[in-house]
Amino acid sequence: MVRKKRTGRKKPPPKKKQISSSSSSSDSDSSNGSSSSSSSSSSSSSDEETTTNQNSQSLTTYTGQVPKDSSFAGASRNQKQRTKLLTDSELHKRSMRFASEGAIQIKSGGVISSKGLTNIDADLQIAQQYEELGKALKINGDYRGAVIEMSKALEIRRRIVGKEHPDTASSYYQLGVTHCQAQNYDQALIELKRALTLGRIVWGKGHEDTACTYYQLGIVLNAMGDYDLGLRELRKALQIFETVLGKDHEATARTLHHMGDSYAGKDDTTGALIQYGKAFAIQVAKLGRHNPQTLETWKKMDHHMRKPGDD
Repeated sequence: MVRKKRTGRKKPPPKKKQISSSSSSSDSDSSNGSSSSSSSSSSSSSDEETTTNQNSQSLTTYTGQVPKDSSFAGASRNQKQRTKLLTDSELHKRSMRFASEGAIQIKSGGVISSKGLTNIDADLQIAQQYEELGKALKINGDYRGAVIEMSKALEIRRRIVGKEHPDTASSYYQLGVTHCQAQNYDQALIELKRALTLGRIVWGKGHEDTACTYYQLGIVLNAMGDYDLGLRELRKALQIFETVLGKDHEATARTLHHMGDSYAGKDDTTGALIQYGKAFAIQVAKLGRHNPQTLETWKKMDHHMRKPGDD
């Protein structure tokens, strides 16, 4: 038996070849500028190598941007942290540069930019905090610490706003009051005279702050035993207080009280009683009979009224 020879039909070309032909055409199209993905193993391996090189290069020269490639997702957290550090560092450099520019403009007397003003305001706020801290220490009886903090405030104000400025005069005044309360009368006299010299210029001769400086000078001079000069300064303060605040104001009454001390120091009992009496009348009307200031004035009046009888 003779077997018939099989003549099977020729199989159609596999679809894979058609895909490869299309891929080759797509490769040719991509070389002309179109963007399409290739599925061949050679092209995918080359793409992976290119991606790896790009990622390693982006790590080396970091620009603060996180790549969108999914293969780089594992390092996105570290990159965000690095981005924050770079931003903080840049802001710090900018702030230091603007601070330096502001300092240069202040010293040269040029026009100060808004960025420079921010730094100036910050320095003045620091000076104010030093002064407030000094006042708190003074209230607690730490006069040495108060002088140290107020001196810091004075130094900043002299450097930023200059010598002839109300804030600088105020610093001298606060230092003088602190030295007075610490019974450092010589140094208090120096600081208050500086405050008065500047105050007459920057505040004005008839200003309330100028009157306060005269008032404190009178107290210091009384404490030093120079009652004539003390009385003279207190009279200047009284004149301004009566003009600016009124004849029945508490500050007017306190000035009259210390004028009574000046007369008492000179052994002028009549003059002392007159001034104490004026102060007492204002204090009773404005503060009441049981106010500590009213009671202090009454005790001094009572002492001097009894004094002739005791002799």
